[in-house]
Amino acid sequence: MHDNDNVEHSLLTRLRRGTAAALASAVLLLAPAAPPARYAPSLAHAAGAISSSNGSSSGSSSSSSSSSSSSSSSTTTNETYSGVAAYESAVRDRGDGKGPNMSLFTEDARQAMTRLQQYAAYVEDEVCPREEACGEVCTENREVLEKAWQVVASEHYSASGAFSQAGWAGVLLDTLQAQPDGLIRTKPQLQAAIAAMLARLHDPYSEFLPPAAFRRALRRPLPSEQSYLQAQYVGLGVELGPVAAEGGRLVLAPLAGSPAEASGIARGDRLISIDGTRVDELGLEQARALMRGPAGSSATLEWVPAATAATAATTATAASGGATAAAASAPPAAAATTNVSFTTGAAGSSAGSSSSSVGASSTGSSSSSVGGSSSSVGASSTGSSSSVGGSSSGKVVVMDVERRALPQPAIKVSRLQLGPPGFYATYVRLLYFGSETTTALAAALSRSEPDPANVGYVLDLRNNPGGVFEEALACASFFLDQGDVLAKTIRGPEEVIDTVWQVGSLPEEVFPSLPGRLAAKPVVLLGNRSTASASEVFAGALRDNGRAPLVGEPTFGKGLVQYYFPLRDGNDGGVRVTVAKYLTPSGYDISGRGAGLVPDRACSDFPHGGLPTSVDGGDKCIQAAAGLLRVRI
Repeated sequence: MHDNDNVEHSLLTRLRRGTAAALASAVLLLAPAAPPARYAPSLAHAAGAISSSNGSSSGSSSSSSSSSSSSSSSTTTNETYSGVAAYESAVRDRGDGKGPNMSLFTEDARQAMTRLQQYAAYVEDEVCPREEACGEVCTENREVLEKAWQVVASEHYSASGAFSQAGWAGVLLDTLQAQPDGLIRTKPQLQAAIAAMLARLHDPYSEFLPPAAFRRALRRPLPSEQSYLQAQYVGLGVELGPVAAEGGRLVLAPLAGSPAEASGIARGDRLISIDGTRVDELGLEQARALMRGPAGSSATLEWVPAATAATAATTATAASGGATAAAASAPPAAAATTNVSFTTGAAGSSAGSSSSSVGASSTGSSSSSVGGSSSSVGASSTGSSSSVGGSSSGKVVVMDVERRALPQPAIKVSRLQLGPPGFYATYVRLLYFGSETTTALAAALSRSEPDPANVGYVLDLRNNPGGVFEEALACASFFLDQGDVLAKTIRGPEEVIDTVWQVGSLPEEVFPSLPGRLAAKPVVLLGNRSTASASEVFAGALRDNGRAPLVGEPTFGKGLVQYYFPLRDGNDGGVRVTVAKYLTPSGYDISGRGAGLVPDRACSDFPHGGLPTSVDGGDKCIQAAAGLLRVRI
């Protein structure tokens, strides 16, 4: 057997044993700097096949994130393999038959190849002999680790630009060497190893999910969205983050339509205590337990509003990454105190027949329950209510907040009565983007648009955490014309536009039967610093196409796309990986510098509970939106 034959036989043996899966695919995963001209067509085809067929490059299929995801174009198996074969052939062809043509690779790729070779040597020389004694489970666990590594190597988009293939190749070796004797003997050890490996990305949205969490995530992608949809308990409806340096815990967001939202608690505030118990001395689960209780009971909350909307947005962004951030306002000891009593008021009957709750979780008796409990939340203030909205600094707010059931419909709809009598604006509170949102919004628009008394729409996205990217696009298409651009996604370190999403050209497998444009009347959008992800996509699509101004605060600024990749068909859980980011139709980067969408008219008020049935009965932002709507009529 010739020397080259020995090398090939050795590589094939290692591949069969799973000892160098990462090395085997490195040629496909590491971008060449300049492919030879005679292979250019095949290389272009192969690159498209690899980027669009997740299973081809990583050995696993993927599911798109419903927080903000895009659907990959399909490529047949034969096309993929023929393209990959051409790519391999081009990389191997250096003219002397002694190995890959390294001039095709960037310096980063060359270093990555070297580190992968070190990994393969470590596995073959030291790990494989031990695995033979350990048994098949150790080999299988290592292969799962390698598969998780491969997914990131081929799919990850680094928003910070800090990711490198060479660095990631080193992480694989570090992770395996960190295991006792280089062996992964148990599933808990495997899960800990993958989690530690993905933590090295320093990407708050990329992580390992154990099997049960992965199954849940395919239906409810992000923790904030899972909490939103699972909030079928009696409580206050506030999501808490890490302990703040000045005391208390940072507020990540109030749930839309919750008592916490109606009380004025906002993203970036610091919750100090619940019923006199300091939350920074409790774990998150203990704090959540304090917020729950019988319907109708009250809890005394003490919190410090964020100094400004901009400061709060920055603080909350840091909190979502797991960092402990400084609070935006002065320590409680140096702050003035505003006492506010927030109890059940008489507003419960004001919604009447003019308001309705629409959505899968608000049908039947629960619909009237949601409407009643939402509308029945009133607030009587014994202090300055302006200090609650997140725009004041140096005050501690103490408020009694009534616990109530927190079922969450997809949308809520009411009529805002305008002058002259008989005319109204349709107010739509979009709480989350899912399939039920698209269905309910289409039904609401179909009812409202033909009515000559309806002058337009106020679409309230405040505290909307996002949802399914495609459903946000579908909802936006109801207000736009055929061919209008909805969003763009970009991938890779070169930030090349990967997909342009347009009305009328959405994938049929995702959008089998959209009704087309349903609303031509004027629209005004409401947003705040908890308007995030898919809700920002929706707002950007309407605003960039000239359909709606945005009133409120700068939005959260999450413009990243995640995919879900199963490991051994989900039996070993899976990984959520940031694969791209989206831009608005004009090319604006929502996540750039954490700016979010900057409003056309600033307003920092909050929903005060219940559905407004008149402009005067709405908060200041609803009143501002109605004013703009009158101008646009």
